[in-house]
Amino acid sequence: MKFKLLLYLLSVKLRGASKKNPAFIKYIKDKNLKAQIKTADNSQGRLYIFNRGKVSSVPGVHEADFAMVWDDPETAFKVMTSGNEEASLAALTERKLVVDGNFKDFAWFSKALSIMTAKQAS
Repeated sequence: MKFKLLLYLLSVKLRGASKKNPAFIKYIKDKNLKAQIKTADNSQGRLYIFNRGKVSSVPGVHEADFAMVWDDPETAFKVMTSGNEEASLAALTERKLVVDGNFKDFAWFSKALSIMTAKQAS
């Protein structure tokens, strides 16, 4: 349940950034991409859709350009909320997180998340 809530809150933050964060708006303006975050057993997941500057999402597991596939929701929640990039790299190394599909799209999505969470100058 915590993982599903986290995925939903990520969609809210992405939509908000697509309207209010100038650096994020510039980064996503020409991108068409479907990014899936899910569990390995496909029991939980959410699709994030970037369509030329607009961001939307739908719950569940869907066809995507790439998928971040987590071993289990507990590990996903722990790593994703840690704010620690090394925890994500460790999860990849330990195969608790696997990237299916286009790795360049995964890298683009990761950069989008870092732009979204970066502190903006006031």
